[in-house]
Amino acid sequence: MKDYKKLNLPLLTEKDEEYQMLLAVAEEYTRQHTQKTREKRSGDATEIVLREFLLKKGFNVTLRPDLKIQGQGGTIDRIDSLLLMPKVDPNKPSYVPEEVDAILEIKNNGVANQSLRIREKFDGSRGVSQNFRFAVAVFSERFLSRTPYKYAITEDELGNEKYRVFTFVARRIWDRMYDVSVVERMLRDHELWKTGEKDDLLSFLARVSA
Repeated sequence: MKDYKKLNLPLLTEKDEEYQMLLAVAEEYTRQHTQKTREKRSGDATEIVLREFLLKKGFNVTLRPDLKIQGQGGTIDRIDSLLLMPKVDPNKPSYVPEEVDAILEIKNNGVANQSLRIREKFDGSRGVSQNFRFAVAVFSERFLSRTPYKYAITEDELGNEKYRVFTFVARRIWDRMYDVSVVERMLRDHELWKTGEKDDLLSFLARVSA
């Protein structure tokens, strides 16, 4: 597992995309729960924010939550997002393996048993096609706390070199990251560090076949 404490990470700033994404998640979460919107039932705030971010970067990612891939080797369901091959319709609820480049799981932070569920999903997906690539995007995690956070999603936990994990922001403490005022305060208090893994995710996804 990468030792973030030894990497001399830069502090997050207001200008960083990672900070704007944390704010956007908090704002979307608050909107959904205040207005009891349709999105609350069809995709959580973290998925929506990353989906919109990747679309702005020009990636052909799916527009719906809870997707399926149906192939001769079986069916994979309840997928957070997919990176599709060029020109594949991103608005379908279901795809065949040949239309998919990468399977994406999108998390705000790690919680109990999440790594196990992701590993099981990825393992099962390889029975449908050996050509899929796999990535987990995590918005922030307590990698800098004195005691290692035992539920952090890491490549070591997923147990396969093909299962990549990209955590955008490192922090020391637990706090309510779905609250805008908390995110703003943590930035002011210098409690958020930039890992650079958001850019690593973009580079990973950019390898889709032309």
